[in-house]
Amino acid sequence: MKTIVLKVEYDGTDYYGFQKQTGNENKTPTIQGKIEAALDKILGRHFDTKGSGRTDSGVHAFGQIVSVQIAPDFNLRITPEGLKRLLNNKLAPDIMVKSVNIVDGDFHALGLSKVKSYAYIVKYGAPDAFTGRYCWQVNKEIDFNRLKELIPMFKGDVFCAPFCAGDVDENCMESYYKEIYFFRFYKIKKRSTIVFIIKARGFLYKMVRRLIGFLIDYSTGRFDLQTAKKVMADYKLRSLYITAPPNGLFLYKVKY
Repeated sequence: MKTIVLKVEYDGTDYYGFQKQTGNENKTPTIQGKIEAALDKILGRHFDTKGSGRTDSGVHAFGQIVSVQIAPDFNLRITPEGLKRLLNNKLAPDIMVKSVNIVDGDFHALGLSKVKSYAYIVKYGAPDAFTGRYCWQVNKEIDFNRLKELIPMFKGDVFCAPFCAGDVDENCMESYYKEIYFFRFYKIKKRSTIVFIIKARGFLYKMVRRLIGFLIDYSTGRFDLQTAKKVMADYKLRSLYITAPPNGLFLYKVKY
C-alpha cells in the first residue's frame, strides 16, 4: 500500500472551506472537492483524501497536508514531481500544490498530526484595496499593553469551551481542555499589522477566530480584565465578545 502526501497552499476566499459539502461542488466549491476532481482526472480512478485541518469557509492555508491512500491493486506509475505538475495544471490558480511525496504504508494527514500552527493577521492602520482578503481590518485603537497582559494566560492546559462555536456538552467538559504550546503576537509597525501565531495539538471549532476576537475586544477596551477572566472561566459568557472573521486566518504549518 502506498499513500500520496500533498502539501497544499490556497486562498480560501471563494471556497466553502476545505471539507467537501453534501451539496453540489459547482454551487458550493471546496478545496477537497477540487483536489479530488483533479486527482480523478489524472489517475483515472477516484480516491478519497484526508486533510490535516478542516479550514472553514474563507480561511486560507500555507501548509495544508492532504493524504491519499492508494488501493493495493492500483499501479501508481507517476512520479511525485510529475503528479505535482499535473495537479497544478488542473487546479485553479488559488490552489497550489507545493510538494508531493509518495510513502509506503498508510499515512493519515489528520490522525498522525502532532502540532498544528495557525497564523491570524490583523490590520489596524488605514484600509487599502489589496489586503482585505487576507486580514481583519480593525478600525479601533488597539492597546498593545493589554494584549501583552492577556495573551500569556493562554498557554499550557487551557479551558477552551468559552472559545468554541456551537453547543457545549457538559457531560464531557474534560474534552474542552486544549494544550496550547505557543501563542504570541508580532507587531509589524511599518505595515500597521499584527500577526498572531498559535500552536496546539488540536483546536475546537472556530477556536482560533474566537480567541483572536476576544483578545482584540479586550485590547480595544470593550471590557476590563475582571470581565475577561470571567469569560475565560464560563462558556455561557461567549456572547460578550465577537468572533474574528475568517479572512485573516491561515493554517500555517503541521508537524508530524
